[in-house]
Amino acid sequence: MKIKRKHIIISIGIFLIPYLNFSQEDLTSTEEYLEEQQDINFQTFFFEALQQKAIGNFDKAIFALEACHNIDSENVAVLFEMSKNYTLLNKFTEAEYYILKGLEFNPSNIYMLRDLKEIKEKKNDYKGAINIQKQIVQIKPDEESDLVILYIKSGEIDQAISLLSRLDSINKLPPSLVTLKESLTRSKPVKNENYQKTEKYTESKLDKLKQNYNLKNDFKSLKLVLNSELKTKQYLDLLKDSEEAISLYPAQPYVYLMNGVALNSLRKYKYAIEKLEIGLEYVIDNNTEAQFMEQLSLSYKGLGQNKIATTYYKKALDLRKK
Repeated sequence: MKIKRKHIIISIGIFLIPYLNFSQEDLTSTEEYLEEQQDINFQTFFFEALQQKAIGNFDKAIFALEACHNIDSENVAVLFEMSKNYTLLNKFTEAEYYILKGLEFNPSNIYMLRDLKEIKEKKNDYKGAINIQKQIVQIKPDEESDLVILYIKSGEIDQAISLLSRLDSINKLPPSLVTLKESLTRSKPVKNENYQKTEKYTESKLDKLKQNYNLKNDFKSLKLVLNSELKTKQYLDLLKDSEEAISLYPAQPYVYLMNGVALNSLRKYKYAIEKLEIGLEYVIDNNTEAQFMEQLSLSYKGLGQNKIATTYYKKALDLRKK
């Protein structure tokens, strides 16, 4: 009887083996299907995010990226795009959070480090931007010259001069910074008495304008200060004061124009284009728009993009005729 039962059990086992194998294969197949579906969903949402970003729908882009983040929370590309979209919305705290998360997974990613540096600049955290730029220099030594403007923005003029001199001594001073070096290191006394009197008068006049602005804190007084800095070609002061003016009067196209002029004069053409394009959104008269077109033409010419430069110059001429 026991022998017979044993045979029955063995028979049942042999009979069930195909079904057990089938169930295991079916489970594996299901897991593979779900994984494949997740990949498809991820790609769909990521592509949607890029599309929405391209047409300026940054909130919708972030929504799609959050769906990607739920699927893969460690995907560096998603974290990078989240940061960029928040930056475009001027939500710099959120932008910094996501770029720092991305850097946790890839600390030496040069693109994310550059992005973090720009976020620091937009938050006026120039000390922080300098620290990030130093990390970038460790990876890309040729980008050391970018520290110069950051030193100037943070008020560390001595460090800027020292770096400019060192770069010049090792033949690594970019042509775009030659004029800046000359203006910063010009310390010899001027013998021409008439020139000295004019210089003292100019400085005194500008000081009075700044004092007047500090008392009134109005746009009209600020505009007089920026005009004076422009006329006397004090582009470093114009850069600094116009950036502050943008934070105070973000809907005034004039402050963006002055910032663009300063950046062009310091040969920071790429940054000039960014600020000028933002300011254009607030322009309502042809004369001001023509001035923006002229500065954009100079920016693109400085970048060697002559066709685009010519296009903007023609637009400026057309606007002047109206």
